[in-house]
Amino acid sequence: MNNKRWVRVLMGTMLTSGLLVSACAPKAADPAATPEPAAKGAEPAKSAGPVSITMARAGSPSAIPKEDFVKKELDAKLGINFKLDLTDDKEHANKLSVLAASQNLPDLIEIKEKDLSVYYQMARNGLLLDLTPYLDKLGSVKKQVGEEGFTKGKVDGKVFGFSQAPRIVPQGFWIRKDWLDKLGLKAPTTMDELLEVAKAFTEKDPDGNGKKDTYGISGTRETERGFLGAHGTTEPNKFYIQDGKLVNSLYDPNMKKGIEEFQRFLKAGVVDPELFTNKVTDVTDKAAKGFAGIFYEQWAGLVRDEHVKKMKEINPKAELVLLPALQGAKNVRFNDVGQITAIIAIPKKLEKDPEKLNKVLELLNYVSEGDGANLVYYGQKDVHWKQEGDKIVLTEKKGEASYTWLYQLTGRPEMDYLMTKFPPQAALIKESSALPELKVYNGFVIPPKGFNITDANRFIGEEMLKFYTGKAKVEDYDAFLASLEKTFNFKVYLEEADKTLKGLGYVK
Repeated sequence: MNNKRWVRVLMGTMLTSGLLVSACAPKAADPAATPEPAAKGAEPAKSAGPVSITMARAGSPSAIPKEDFVKKELDAKLGINFKLDLTDDKEHANKLSVLAASQNLPDLIEIKEKDLSVYYQMARNGLLLDLTPYLDKLGSVKKQVGEEGFTKGKVDGKVFGFSQAPRIVPQGFWIRKDWLDKLGLKAPTTMDELLEVAKAFTEKDPDGNGKKDTYGISGTRETERGFLGAHGTTEPNKFYIQDGKLVNSLYDPNMKKGIEEFQRFLKAGVVDPELFTNKVTDVTDKAAKGFAGIFYEQWAGLVRDEHVKKMKEINPKAELVLLPALQGAKNVRFNDVGQITAIIAIPKKLEKDPEKLNKVLELLNYVSEGDGANLVYYGQKDVHWKQEGDKIVLTEKKGEASYTWLYQLTGRPEMDYLMTKFPPQAALIKESSALPELKVYNGFVIPPKGFNITDANRFIGEEMLKFYTGKAKVEDYDAFLASLEKTFNFKVYLEEADKTLKGLGYVK
C-alpha cells in the first residue's frame, strides 16, 4: 500500500472511530472556561496592512471565478484579505479533522449538518471559541439567524457556534398535466386516485410513443415523506409533538399504515425501480425526458427555468403542476424547526489574536445585513441588480453573480431571496410552501456521548427499505424496534431528546 493511500485509510479510520480530534486536542484546553472578550480592555494593536482571514467551507474551488468581485469588495470595505478554502463536500469533514489534529484550524469554520459529530468533538475538546462573551458584538448575525440559531450551536450549555439561517425546502407531489389531459384524467385528490393515475401513466402510453417505457411515480428516497405524511407521520427517526407529548416517528402507530401505503404502490409496479438510489439530478433528468408523470420533489429540482426549457425541448406541450394536499393527508412533508444547514464556528486560538477576532466578527455582521448582505445575495448594485422602489430586481448580468452564495456565511432570508432570484417560479414557491407540513425538532437534539447516531440511522434506513419493498413484513416491525433499542441503546437517545426539548420549553 503506497504512503498516500495509507494516510487516507488511517485518517478515515480515526475519523470514523471519533478518535482523530479527541486524541490530538490540546490537553491544556478547558472548554468550560469562559474567556474575557477580546473587545474588552485596551484596543488591540492594529496591523500595518489588511488582516488575513481564511475560512474552510464545503464547495468546489472552481466555482469561484478569477474576477471575484465579492472578495474584492469585502476586502476593501473591511480591511481584510479574505480567502475561502473550499473542499469537496465528501472530504470536508476529514479535512477539518486533520486540521484539528494538527492544531491548525482556519479562522472561520463551516460544519455541515451531516458532519456535526466533528463539531461536537471539536467543541468538547476545547478547540472552539465559546461565543457567549461576544454575542453583543454579533447584532446583525442575531437578526439573520435569530436566537434559535445560537441555541442550535450549543454544546454542553456553551455557544461554540451558530446555525445559518434555515432554508426552505417545500416538497410535494408534482404531476404532468399534459399527460392527464392526453388520457382524459382528472388530477387525483386521494391516495386511491393517485394510484389509479399512476397505473394509467405506467400502462396507457401517456407520451404517445407506442412504447411501454413510462412509470407513474419517480423521485428520490425522500418520496417516503409523501406516503408516510398521508398518514400523519414522516420519515423515520423524526421527533414531533402530539397532544403535548414528544413522539418519535418510528414509534408512531401511523408508521405501519404509511409503510403499507408505500408497499401498495410499489407492488402495483407504478414506481420507478431506481427511486431509492436516484439523486435529485437523476429526477430532474427523468422529468425532462418524460420518464414518469408524478414526482415527489421540491420546486428547484423540477421547474427552474433551465429544467423547464430542457423538458419543453423534448416535448413542447409538457407541463408540470403541483398537486394540492390529498384528502386526509395530515402533512405533505416535514419542517425541522431546529434545522441546521451548517454550523459556523471560530477556533479558540483567535482569543489570543483580538485584532483578527474583531475582524472576523465584523465580517460576519457585514454579510448579514445591509449592503454586505445584498452583495452576497445578489451581486453588485446597478450591475447585477437594481433597486426599484422597495424591490430588488435582477439585471441581465445576474448570471455573473451565480457564485455569491459561497459568501452567504450566515445564510439568507430565504423567502425574500427566492422571490427575488426566481420571479418566474415565485407563485409555485409560495404554493408549495403553503402545503401542510409537520414540525419536527431533531435539529435541537444533540446525541448523548457514546451514542452513534450515524450508525443508528444507517441501520434504520436499511431496515425501513426492507419494509417498503416488502422484503420484511409489517408484522415484524416491533421486532425491528426491539433490535434497534438493543443494538444501539436507542432509548438513551429518546430520553436525551425528551430532556432537551423539555428544557427548551417545546415539551411540557
